[in-house]
Amino acid sequence: MIRLQGKYRLTFPVTPGEIQLNGYGNDTESTTTIDLLTHNRISGRRPKSISFEFFLPGNLEADFIEVEGYQGPRVWLDGLDRLTGTEVLITIDELNLAWNVIVGQCDGRFSGKNVDYHGSIEFPLFVKGEFVTWSNQTQLLSPEKVIAKQQKARPNTTGKSAKKKTGNQSLIDPAMQQIQRDRIDRKLASLNRAIGT
Repeated sequence: MIRLQGKYRLTFPVTPGEIQLNGYGNDTESTTTIDLLTHNRISGRRPKSISFEFFLPGNLEADFIEVEGYQGPRVWLDGLDRLTGTEVLITIDELNLAWNVIVGQCDGRFSGKNVDYHGSIEFPLFVKGEFVTWSNQTQLLSPEKVIAKQQKARPNTTGKSAKKKTGNQSLIDPAMQQIQRDRIDRKLASLNRAIGT
């Protein structure tokens, strides 16, 4: 089952037999066809677009309709028109895959006594990224929001010894230090008297 989930949710009423992954791999144009009935899985780089042929039955009582509440091809195509030009999440249950895509126009025609719709559609992958330009003259990235935060340089300390600091570097108040010294001296004096030295 293939679903489109954006502001609106749209499910293809009949799962297509196969899908094509266009531009799969390197930049050379190639197509990988996947048979959905065999539950094939794919690995590798992302495609540039996903395309497949789909079928919208005109007979609302057909046994092969997979979606409850399906109201016919005209209503379904109106739902697709509402999603056209927006980013949606396409999920393919048979392959356990999900991608962000842009919904474009579909091609197709009505035919048959039930006025079925046979169409094809292609979804380019939506890649969210900032546009960064490189200039050979200034050697800067633009826009300005792509500038790294500067850090303070650490001085070179190889082969150098630390300077001695002057003054009192203690965290304790000098008056408290004197009181503690007097206590220690008194304890040492009483200990020395007890020992007899």
